[in-house]
Amino acid sequence: MTTTTYYAMTADTQLAEAQHLLDTHVTSSADGRCVECGIPGPCPKRETAVVMFSRTLRLPRRQPGATRPDAIRRLPPSDGWFGS
Repeated sequence: MTTTTYYAMTADTQLAEAQHLLDTHVTSSADGRCVECGIPGPCPKRETAVVMFSRTLRLPRRQPGATRPDAIRRLPPSDGWFGS
């Protein structure tokens, strides 16, 4: 037997808005601040969007590189543990 879950149009609209908030309010890997708001840590708007997804038991889409890991200062490659 197949189970089908129906969502109202308002639920789909709310999830789309929550997804948009998650896409724009990303916590940067470089400084730990919200890319959109500039406040430290996950901002309240992002947390609200996370709650929306958890209540509907659905997962948000992920965007690779959204946290901008390339902005982290990297050390030059070394010769290993015993390098000269």
